[in-house]
Amino acid sequence: MPNLDFSIQSWGNPSSPKRALLLHGLMGNGAVWFKVAEILVAQGHGWAPHSRPYNVQTVTQHLADHLRNQDIPYEVIGGVSFGSSFAASLYTSLPENQKPSRLVLAEPILDYPPFTKEALDGMINFTKDIPSEESILKANPSWIRAEAVLRRLSLSLIDPEVIVQLSDAMVKGEFSHSNLLPSQSASTSTEIMILGADPSVKTVYPPENSERLKKEYPYVKFGWVKGATHDMHKTDAGVLAKVIVEGFAGAEKAGVTVLRGSRHGHIVNEDYIDDEVITDVFCPKADQVTNTGL
Repeated sequence: MPNLDFSIQSWGNPSSPKRALLLHGLMGNGAVWFKVAEILVAQGHGWAPHSRPYNVQTVTQHLADHLRNQDIPYEVIGGVSFGSSFAASLYTSLPENQKPSRLVLAEPILDYPPFTKEALDGMINFTKDIPSEESILKANPSWIRAEAVLRRLSLSLIDPEVIVQLSDAMVKGEFSHSNLLPSQSASTSTEIMILGADPSVKTVYPPENSERLKKEYPYVKFGWVKGATHDMHKTDAGVLAKVIVEGFAGAEKAGVTVLRGSRHGHIVNEDYIDDEVITDVFCPKADQVTNTGL
């Protein structure tokens, strides 16, 4: 088994009695979670070099090894995009005494179509010809300058091979619902939640997945954030932090359309607007894994 060794980004007091584990995406680094992390730290939450190959098994094993000797288990584990996919895989690998009370998967890559050659080449080129802060801000008007700086840093640190190898893993079906989502019997003490971006903007996890969850994973809650993009940890940090801490309680007032997981436990909204294919995706890669704790 290859030995993966990731670096960690931390916020808050390491001795805090509450911890949240957050995994970043493919073309990000741990620091992209800073806005969500600061909110969680204020509420009492506190606490990787390049190594190949990159696939679901090796990354999950590394994360599980990292958590093996934790004195205080994480109350929440969450992720964004590919980070959500790995968070789901990690959950299944944890012993019962380390499983969180809530698993939050924001914009998870689950049965998402493999990247086209053009999309794959585009992501790799971004790591070679890194755009300026100004061009990043122009393309993402809701971002603040710190996020543009962090994006450039992320692109400069990423191992381009992680993009290629995780793309291959998608083709092999490693990023599927059946391969990654925990079973109901294995998650009886955990609230599992999927949070999608606004389908009228762009999302990798559209509302039509509600029917699949109803049939195959009725214990998984699902909603989407109005106006949110795939980068909801940047554009809608307050909403995401609220869901991380409180679940869907009061989430609709914060802008979440709850499709599964209402107080009656059934689908409450099936409106669906076709989403466009998104090529700018993220995943826990080789430089940093965010830890709020992590």
